[in-house]
Amino acid sequence: MLAVVTKSLRPVTRETSAIVRDKGARPVIVTVIGGVLELRAKGLRSTETLDLAWCYMAAVRQRLQVQKAERAKGRRRR
Repeated sequence: MLAVVTKSLRPVTRETSAIVRDKGARPVIVTVIGGVLELRAKGLRSTETLDLAWCYMAAVRQRLQVQKAERAKGRRRR
């Protein structure tokens, strides 16, 4: 069964369970605006902006590196 997915036309902001140490331990606030993620520590004004396409490609590259390392580790054991 496929979930119904809507496009992000309006900014959506959520408080996450991730904690960062930026002037103390603070939860991360995420805002999705179109194809962009804005990240900031709760209570602070400075934001970090990431392109979602870049995030996706970085995650794919990381997964491929892990798979490559696992295959190499398996070959060394033989």
